Amino acid sequence: MKTILFPTDFSKNAEHAALYAGMLARSMNARVVILHVHSPLSLKGKTELEQIREIAPTKRESEENLKKFTKIFIEKTLLCPDRICQCVEFGSSIAEIIVEKAMKINATFIVMGTKGASNVLTKWLGTNAQRVMKKSECPVWIIPDNIEAKFPHKIMYAADFKEDEFLATLKVTQLLEPLEVTCKVIHIHDFLDRKSGHKVKELVGQLNEEFSDQNIFVRNINNTDIIEGLESYINLYKPDVLSLAIHEKSVFEKIFETSITKHFVQQAKLPMLTFRK
Repeated sequence: MKTILFPTDFSKNAEHAALYAGMLARSMNARVVILHVHSPLSLKGKTELEQIREIAPTKRESEENLKKFTKIFIEKTLLCPDRICQCVEFGSSIAEIIVEKAMKINATFIVMGTKGASNVLTKWLGTNAQRVMKKSECPVWIIPDNIEAKFPHKIMYAADFKEDEFLATLKVTQLLEPLEVTCKVIHIHDFLDRKSGHKVKELVGQLNEEFSDQNIFVRNINNTDIIEGLESYINLYKPDVLSLAIHEKSVFEKIFETSITKHFVQQAKLPMLTFRK
């Protein structure tokens, strides 16, 4: 059975993201592990016994809060309780614990919420969402609190055409196969870069041919600004989800981290699905 890891801070935003986690779990016939990471005050310099004594009461409080949240989760998602597990972890690095937990349980996806930049990002679900996206080995769904929680039918994958785009597109199709969605693969090409223009056109043709028997459509958009190009096509195509690949070593990674991730997570206009290329 597939597994979805759902981190929560017990906020209203987390309750909203729970609806999305529930939809994915039903579509994939997956179980959900609800995780709360409690980050206690600094225990540095204290003995092991002192640490245990300090953590004990907050551990009980976190476990009680998790039980209450899980009850709300079940009410909102209508998932069978026997498909839901609860877990409280302690540590100062929330994002790292989430990523480690996902690896331990072999999570298919991580689903977590973000409030975007409404209050200069929330301390927990803003910066941690971005850190988890960059570190996670498994795909991550980021769910804004200002969007309608509806089942995704149209996905837009923003391809960078770096490294092996065939494998990346194939991975997108495999991730989305249980959802039976239509996917548009969009590449934003700087039309001033004439040297790579022919190569981009050739790759678009090859990808369309390779995935002609699936609901995958590849398009190249000429624009000198990646974000502007993506925004324009989002307004035109109106996808339910924006998908982005994360990988190291390529120039696009720097653009992704400094501009694209920051822009789309903070603007928080639609759900995002990120995966490692």
